[in-house]
Amino acid sequence: QILLACCLTLFAGCSDSDSESGQNGIPKGSKAIDLQQDRSGLLRNPCMGWGLYDDAVGNVANAEEYWAAQDEAARNYASFFYIRWRWSEMEPEEGKYAWIYDENYKKLIQGALARGLKLCFRIYDNGQDNIRQGTPEYVRAAGAQGYEVEGQNNAKLWTPYADDPIFQQKYEKFVAAFAKEYDNPDIVDFIDGHSLGWWGEGSHIKYLNSDKKKETFDWFTTMYSKNFKNIILVLPYNSEIGFNTEKEIAIDQKGYGLRRDGLGSMWFTENDEKVANEMYGKVLMVGECAYWGGYTAAYEPFKNDTKYSFKSWKDVYNQSFDHAQTYHFNTLDLRTITETKGWTGLAPELVRKFVLNGGYRVYPTYVIMPYEASAGQTVSISHSWRNTGYGYLPNNMKNWNYKYKPAFALFDESGKLVKSWIDEDAEPSQWLSNQRRNYTYEVSLDGISRGNYQWAVAIVDKTKDNQPGINIGIKDKEKKDGWTFISEMTIK
Repeated sequence: QILLACCLTLFAGCSDSDSESGQNGIPKGSKAIDLQQDRSGLLRNPCMGWGLYDDAVGNVANAEEYWAAQDEAARNYASFFYIRWRWSEMEPEEGKYAWIYDENYKKLIQGALARGLKLCFRIYDNGQDNIRQGTPEYVRAAGAQGYEVEGQNNAKLWTPYADDPIFQQKYEKFVAAFAKEYDNPDIVDFIDGHSLGWWGEGSHIKYLNSDKKKETFDWFTTMYSKNFKNIILVLPYNSEIGFNTEKEIAIDQKGYGLRRDGLGSMWFTENDEKVANEMYGKVLMVGECAYWGGYTAAYEPFKNDTKYSFKSWKDVYNQSFDHAQTYHFNTLDLRTITETKGWTGLAPELVRKFVLNGGYRVYPTYVIMPYEASAGQTVSISHSWRNTGYGYLPNNMKNWNYKYKPAFALFDESGKLVKSWIDEDAEPSQWLSNQRRNYTYEVSLDGISRGNYQWAVAIVDKTKDNQPGINIGIKDKEKKDGWTFISEMTIK
């Protein structure tokens, strides 16, 4: 790494610098290649970026109307579609799941996938502030005990006690079916694996036995973690059970990440800031703006914030963006149709800035690699990586299990991949915001025939036959199937 750092200093500002005789610390027959990051627009990657929502405290969205209104934002700014729905909408009758029987739901999902968005979910059971009951009626009919919460229009909505055994049995069955459909990282980014309480945020939870708070939290997070093996799970942190318990049971034991609703408001507290600073680079952190009930020019509920002196919606957006950036949250929300209009209409520069810098944006700044070698020779590749985003690539999360790794490949003159090599010592989760990491890796050319080739670079997914899995965005270089060609190579 010291050698690479010296070489990079020598070749800063240069491009494709050759070394015929091993000068300047570069091996003979190798060259230093200066790579430039493509910062021209949206670069979608897992678990990062802007999110669009269907946030159904009222009626769920009409799919055709929703995507007609959100099409531009989906194609130009967003990376994921977040479905925050009542359990009673996802399974109105026992075993009658929305992904099988609800045509409007299926159109919402297909609308997202067709626009290149990943899916994310929170399914909650509590009906507080909702238009209808959060838990399916069949659960109460089966004998589950519950209580009433305040719904919309002064409605009294039944909600089960969190430790009721019949509720738990029915919910376990739903989550098992839910995971069977959606434990698929090809289409899903993250899932809220704790969603008890008001709005699924872990507050105002009621129990038959209040001594079972910790036991119930363990039951709920275990239920999700035993069913979802491939998707990152997150939970709203600093809930009423406390961060120490959240960390002990969900984060440390089960590999959960963090979610914080309320960025850009008085509800994002100093303790929340402290936790975010402590956990940056350790777990995925999903950020969401405070919900002020929508956006219209004459509607200004944010003036009730006791911490910030907001005078306009633009002030709210600025503070939300600042929290996401400063505390390294990987995501932010354009949210529903109304909020999307607010962000894109009043703060387009912030929308654009988070497209370019939100989450992680990783690329190799330099590569020192051979342009000629002998058949069977072992050659050295030195590479340096940088993350220009505010967040990080959560490769260290339990359900990802370090599956993404930098790799190099040789392609022959016909464009066929001949062989690839993975640098297992290069770890993307260590590439924190605006830090550079340097590596040197040796590869054997044994078994590769003499001829002309091209070197290519990628971050591959080891669970997908080492196919490229992360978009790295290198400027002015030819690309093929996720690989970026960076140099020619002759084997003699």
